[in-house]
Amino acid sequence: MKTAEFEFDLDYKVMPHDPVELRGKTRDSGKMIVLDRESSKIDHAIFSSIGDYFRPGDLLVLNDSYMLSNTLWFEHSNKGSLQLTVYGHEPDSTTIVELKNSGFTPTELLLPTLDEYGARLDENIHLNPTYWKEKPDAYRSVYAKKPGSLEIPSAGLHFSHELLAEISAKGVEIAYITLHVGATEILSVRHISVEEIEKHKVRSEYYEVSERTSAQLNRARSEGRRVIAVGTTVMRTLETITRETGRKGTIKPQHGWTDLYIYPGFEFNAVDVLLTNLHRPRSSHIVLTAAFAGTDFVMRSYKEIQEKGDYEFDMFGDCMLIT
Repeated sequence: MKTAEFEFDLDYKVMPHDPVELRGKTRDSGKMIVLDRESSKIDHAIFSSIGDYFRPGDLLVLNDSYMLSNTLWFEHSNKGSLQLTVYGHEPDSTTIVELKNSGFTPTELLLPTLDEYGARLDENIHLNPTYWKEKPDAYRSVYAKKPGSLEIPSAGLHFSHELLAEISAKGVEIAYITLHVGATEILSVRHISVEEIEKHKVRSEYYEVSERTSAQLNRARSEGRRVIAVGTTVMRTLETITRETGRKGTIKPQHGWTDLYIYPGFEFNAVDVLLTNLHRPRSSHIVLTAAFAGTDFVMRSYKEIQEKGDYEFDMFGDCMLIT
C-alpha cells in the first residue's frame, strides 16, 4: 500500500507547543471528531461529551505511564559543553542516545560526570524549563503513575478527574496498562519515509499488564462488553497480548517488549473502540487509525477536519473517537 495515500497538507501553526491548561483552557474542552464505523457517519463534538458515546459495561483502558525529561546538559570549565538526549531503550538493555558536544570527547568526562553529579532524569526537567518546573502535571494525564516514557502518551491528556468520575458513574469500568513510549524526534520512527507502508519498522517499547487488568479484560471479553483503547499505546499493547489468544483466549498478566506495527489488513482481536489524537501525515499513528476504521473513512474525516479549519493536531491538539 502506498504511503502517499496518507499524505495531506498540514499547517504547522495548528500544532500547539503547550498543553491546553497552559493555554487557559480545561483538559476536556478540546474538539473531538467521532467516526461511527457501522454507519460511516462523522460527528463533531466537544471532548467533555465523550461519555455520551460510551455504554454501561464498557471497559475503558488507560496507559498510566508518564514522560521523563530525556535531556541532560553538562558544562566543563575548560572543555565546553555536552548535551545528552535519550531516545529510546531496546529489549537487550541498549539505550539509544544522541550526544552533542563542542569541546571534548564524550568518553573522557561523561561517565565520571554522571557518577559524581548525575540524578534521576525526571528530576532534571528540560522540555520547557519554565513550564516543566512550574506545572509538570500539565504534561501528564491525571491518572499517570509510572515514570518511563520518553514521549507523552497524549490521548489521555484530555481526561479530567471530574470527567473520569462521570464516566465511571455511568457504569463504565476503568483499567490500566503501562507502555513506556520511546522518543522519536531524531529517529523519525513514527514518520514513514518509505514508499510502501509495509516496509516501515517501529521500535520496541516496554509494556506491562497486571493481574488485575488481565482479569478485567477477560471478564469484559467473555461477557461481550466493549473494550475501549485510549491511545495508540493502549491499542498496541492490547493487540500484542492477544496475538496468540485471539478474540476468545485467556489473557495472562505479563510484561515485555512490543514492536507491533499495525497497518491496513491487520486483524484486531482486542479493541472495539479507539480514542486517539489527530496525527501528522505519513505517520505510523495515522496508518494504525486507518487499519482500525478503514483508509477511505479516515482520510475522508481528515479532509473534513481541514475544511472546518478549527481543529488542532499532534500531542497537544484535538482528538478522534472511532466507535
